[in-house]
Amino acid sequence: MADKKQKKGYKDPYKLVLLKEETLEEVGSYRLSLLNVYLMVSTILVITAVIVLSIVFFTPLKRLVPGYADITQNREYMGLYNDIKDLEKQVEAQHVYIQRFRAMVTGDSIGGITSLSPAAREILENMPAQPARASAQSAGNQAKSNLHSADIDFLYIVSPVDGAVSKTFSPSEEHFGIDIVAPVNTPIKAILDGYIITSDWTLETGNTIGIQHANDMVSFYKHNARNLKKLGSFVKAGEAVAIIGNTGELSTGPHLHFELWMQGKPVDPAHFIDFE
Repeated sequence: MADKKQKKGYKDPYKLVLLKEETLEEVGSYRLSLLNVYLMVSTILVITAVIVLSIVFFTPLKRLVPGYADITQNREYMGLYNDIKDLEKQVEAQHVYIQRFRAMVTGDSIGGITSLSPAAREILENMPAQPARASAQSAGNQAKSNLHSADIDFLYIVSPVDGAVSKTFSPSEEHFGIDIVAPVNTPIKAILDGYIITSDWTLETGNTIGIQHANDMVSFYKHNARNLKKLGSFVKAGEAVAIIGNTGELSTGPHLHFELWMQGKPVDPAHFIDFE
């Protein structure tokens, strides 16, 4: 019985009367029920919600909704995205460049470089290959001519170390540099300003430093006791980059094996530096 009374009261009609405060004159009256009031309020709330959601999701206001906005439409985001892509390409290209010179130092082939992405490996494979060792002498003479024609002030080339030359440049014997004997702990100096493109250890050459100079010149310093500079560092001409040592299987005593390359070709350092 109580339930029937509650249900009946839910639908019972009510009269809403509007009266003037001063005269109590009836202005209007409305017949209502709790069900009608509930339906009316619910309808108003639903319509309001639909309008608000339509405004938010079908107008630029949706960018203010966390996690919903299309960030590709944000100009600032797209600018940063493009900058990051450009930086990634530059880093990839630099990585390829460094890997190639490391392969040059260690004697590995391009195919042995497996840490590169497919895109980087494709760039690397399209780079000019190293000259055949049988023609290294002629390639060195051509590079020497290019060096003389390049805009280089040879007065500023610094000797990497003072000492006696124990073995000269001999491409026919696969010796693409000069060996200079010097006392233990003698500092090895950069011949020109440049950036360190390799500072690593290999089984044959031990601790090795490679420096990229202007005009496509690269110098290598091998068999060091230790390297003093890290990859990517900038060094000035005459700055110490390593210490004379006897590291690597190809070394038989404390000395510096120094190589000079131009446009990917070895040249005789004695043509440009006075080691005596």
